[in-house]
Amino acid sequence: MNVDFKEIKDYFYNNRYRDNTTRKYAGMFEKVSQIIDENDILYFYPKYLFVDEQILQLYFILKNNKFIKVWINGDKHIVIEYFNINKIKSVTYECPLDDYSNYRLTLFFEEKVEEITLNSKEDTNEHWKYKFDEVICSIAKYFCTNK
Repeated sequence: MNVDFKEIKDYFYNNRYRDNTTRKYAGMFEKVSQIIDENDILYFYPKYLFVDEQILQLYFILKNNKFIKVWINGDKHIVIEYFNINKIKSVTYECPLDDYSNYRLTLFFEEKVEEITLNSKEDTNEHWKYKFDEVICSIAKYFCTNK
């Protein structure tokens, strides 16, 4: 079971009046939905979902071999950065032997782009960790077969 974009988007939309952070993230998902067709999403990863003191970042792998990173820049602008999958020069996948630790996937780019690390333990809370383990594993499989 992967993390569902629509489920997370609906959560923030339905709770948008609760506080400023939730309202800001509801707006973020609304803007992303104007650019990305939900039917084109192969994988979705919401880094720092329900992590205090961190700003939510969204990552997508689309059917057209685009890798997309979305974040809020200084509370004023939503930034959507697009990469071709072929610009990723290598991928490192780490998983536990016993399923009780974290899963980690690190993407290294050809260009002078900072590496991106997805970490199931650091990127969400205890309640969502198992879903993040699964999506990281699914993304690793994707890169194994499509890279």
